[in-house]
Amino acid sequence: MKKTAERKAKPASRKKNAKPEFCPALYQVVAECRSEREQRDLYVELKAKGYRCRLLNL
Repeated sequence: MKKTAERKAKPASRKKNAKPEFCPALYQVVAECRSEREQRDLYVELKAKGYRCRLLNL
């Protein structure tokens, strides 16, 4: 059987004079709710106040 040669990972190439990428600041609040209903109520309340929201279940 022939042995296959291992491929070595090439280092990421860097362009000369490349500008750094801008990463905007992001401010978030995570609230732990006691139930799905409480989560939904809080979501509705914050959306009504104009906040961008996401529902997460972990």
